[in-house]
Amino acid sequence: MRGIRMRRGGFVLLMLFILCGGDAASELVFGARRSQSGAAWGQGPLPGLAERLAPHVGETIDLVEIANGNRFVRPVLEEVLQRGGRITALRLRPEGESRIVNVPARGIVKIMAARATLYEADGSGVPPGVRRLRETYRQQEEASLQRMQARGVAPWPQLSAEEHAAQVAELEAFVARVRQVFPALQLTSTHEFLVASDMPAGRLAPFQAALDSMHDSLCDLYGIPRGEPVWRGKCLVFVFEKQADFAVFEGRFMEGALPAAFGVCHQRSDGRVVMACYSGDDASAFAHMLVHETSHGFNHRWKSPVQFPNWLNEGIAEWVGTQVVPACQQVPLKEAKALEYMRSTGSVGPGFFDDRPSAHIQPVQYGIASGLVKMLLARDRKKFVAFVQGLKEGQGVEEALQKTFRASLDDLLKAYGQTVGVPMLSR
Repeated sequence: MRGIRMRRGGFVLLMLFILCGGDAASELVFGARRSQSGAAWGQGPLPGLAERLAPHVGETIDLVEIANGNRFVRPVLEEVLQRGGRITALRLRPEGESRIVNVPARGIVKIMAARATLYEADGSGVPPGVRRLRETYRQQEEASLQRMQARGVAPWPQLSAEEHAAQVAELEAFVARVRQVFPALQLTSTHEFLVASDMPAGRLAPFQAALDSMHDSLCDLYGIPRGEPVWRGKCLVFVFEKQADFAVFEGRFMEGALPAAFGVCHQRSDGRVVMACYSGDDASAFAHMLVHETSHGFNHRWKSPVQFPNWLNEGIAEWVGTQVVPACQQVPLKEAKALEYMRSTGSVGPGFFDDRPSAHIQPVQYGIASGLVKMLLARDRKKFVAFVQGLKEGQGVEEALQKTFRASLDDLLKAYGQTVGVPMLSR
């Protein structure tokens, strides 16, 4: 579908491998530089790995990390090449590509499939640069955990591969129950999403790709290495062609009738995320809505169950929607309407900064939320991430703003008002 931006990992690596060829490519791309003793970084995955990889041949696996720190995320494992009983290379088809790339075993430092780590090089097999990146990420995560513990915030528990698989099985069983009422639903999946829909498969495919693109965009924003699990199992998405079916599903299975909604993301306290919607007549608006709503689930699952204030949650959802579906004009239209409202009232409207869990901004305020998030991201992306991470760790909004942007909500509002031409903007 025109207008959906796809992010395909591994393409540059693939081109380097093709252009350089053979061992030269493995040294350039995979960082297999020899030390003075003549040993290469990583002498190839351990014996027995071929047997562990065998069930995954022909399937999409989580990731293959190589010695320069780059990753093939969600590649198809086409073949495991061996010589003398040891793996010499993996033949991968990078996500979204038709060509195959050979990845020499000596350049591999990590392989994950079905949420399980099948291979990870020890310290001696990982180049110093990659070790530093890993250590930095580990230290950052430990420091974040300590800050959460100091404020009494319980992080989401880390699940084993078996626990992830059990969660996916429960979601599939739920879909089977729903299909007793809606037999036209067909279940398909991407690496991160289960999608149950009565749309034709060919028409559904680009929207599924948009979901994975949203997932990657937020991983990149928050500094989560692509391929690391975020969901509890997977995110389950129901897509109905008819609004009436969507309303029946919501009323019967999700205990809430939402006849006016285009879609809704249900975020349970145990971490499960189920999103439901209907497709409507505007393809780009539908794609944007899918991305918008599922981003709420992603934010729910990031770090801890602490909720963002509604203006921030909606602002991030609108921002990532425009990143993944730039053809959709809904956000610019909302921002234009919001500007008219601010100019006529001189304020952002009642309850905009209400941070109670039950609080929701009004439709005219979505454009304000979008504008505020875009302004903060444009001013300093790293500070914005530190700001929202502080919230997830238990800080209040004012405290988190002061620690990152050295500003209060009123300062933020003043700066935004000056940006949009309403210098006396108030709450």
